[in-house]
Amino acid sequence: MNEKISGRCACGAINYTTNSEPEFTLICQCRQCQRISGSGHAAQFAVPVSNTSIEGDLKFYDQTADSGDTVSSGFCPTCGSPMLKKTTMMPEMYFFHAGTLDDPSTFKPQVVVYEGSRQTWDHVDPEIPRK
Repeated sequence: MNEKISGRCACGAINYTTNSEPEFTLICQCRQCQRISGSGHAAQFAVPVSNTSIEGDLKFYDQTADSGDTVSSGFCPTCGSPMLKKTTMMPEMYFFHAGTLDDPSTFKPQVVVYEGSRQTWDHVDPEIPRK
């Protein structure tokens, strides 16, 4: 990815920037991510909260993960775009959806998680390591 990472929602009401390189990138195939993304998986990258600024007011929806942790999904209240996730397991990180990037071609997934929940019609590159 680039030195400065930026992105926004579909209507532009929510914008973010970070000067941090992603700590890690992933494709998550859990049922929560399927429902939040409206597809078979969510492509996400993790960056530190401390180096990230968000303009606009996100609306959050909280769910309890299988681990018992709370996962909060942040959406634009105007256009409904899913923007990011926060979790009590890693409160110092934001997990932005790769589709929100101003340049999504910079996203390179490092790992696929929760493959056991994948849908048979959701084909993810078999070269990406599974966890």
